Amino acid sequence: MTLQAGRAAVCLFLIVLLQSGVACAPKGTAVESEVAHAAVVAVRVATVEERSVSAQVIAQGQWRVANDLAVTAPFSAIVESLQPRPGDPVRQGATMGMLVTRESRAAVRGAELMLRQANDPAAREEAQRAITQARRELVRVPLIAAASGVVSRRGVEPGAEVAEGTEILRIVSVRDLVFEAHVALADVGRAVVGRSATVAMEGGGVIRAVVQRRLPITNAADQSALVWLAPATDVPLDVLERFGTATIETGTPRRVRMLPDSAVVADDLTGELSVARIDPSGIAIWTPVRLGQALAGWHELLAPALAPGTPVVISGQRGLPDSTRVRVLR
Repeated sequence: MTLQAGRAAVCLFLIVLLQSGVACAPKGTAVESEVAHAAVVAVRVATVEERSVSAQVIAQGQWRVANDLAVTAPFSAIVESLQPRPGDPVRQGATMGMLVTRESRAAVRGAELMLRQANDPAAREEAQRAITQARRELVRVPLIAAASGVVSRRGVEPGAEVAEGTEILRIVSVRDLVFEAHVALADVGRAVVGRSATVAMEGGGVIRAVVQRRLPITNAADQSALVWLAPATDVPLDVLERFGTATIETGTPRRVRMLPDSAVVADDLTGELSVARIDPSGIAIWTPVRLGQALAGWHELLAPALAPGTPVVISGQRGLPDSTRVRVLR
């Protein structure tokens, strides 16, 4: 064997020896321990809690007018006077203006035309008598507010000639204010007419209300139904068009298991909701959940039946692989 061939054989032997040593190296080496330590993820947790909650339906909505009142001309007339302007309050029974019948005003105008065309003293005297009589016989009819409220629109001005049925004013009545809540279809059956409710206003304030009616669903593709809540007490008209959150009481209090909202993660593609619960060995396991009623940063846990006290990750779970060992931060 030549020197060159001998060196090649020695090199080959050393390579095989090294590979065998690596393959047979015992587990639990320092490198492997570092990898295992790096796999532990630090998280913050909360626990599943059992709480007493009232059976409620919660929905967003806006204050609207159920039926604003149109004040129309009862006959063909001339608007002699009209006081209220948009934004002005009116009281039921108050006189808002005066109408003059078209016929009686036409009689006055006819007599005035006679006076302009009179060519002698006798004709002028006769025309003057006709004017006096026509003005004395003018038929004036007061325009009365049928309900208390605020003028939302004014359609005509004094001096205008209107036909029968023409809208003169539109009044928003306090008793016609409703909160229009958009209730999820799954919950609308529990929003029974007459149930007590509250409306929390944007910017503060709570108004007591009752369920007045459920409006029919007109579009099969709708994800919610409209429910009208009537205020239980007098409310200022400035709530009109303001937004709020309605809470409708639907039953007696009950004991339920609840999850903190910060523990729930929604799948970007499917929308499926999951939480990362921690088992007794410190492994985080992703678990699909089904949620119910919401309550101040928590949600009712409908399924699965996680025991009260079960730890769930509330911080650090984003991107956390399933079955990862975790370390709870205190």
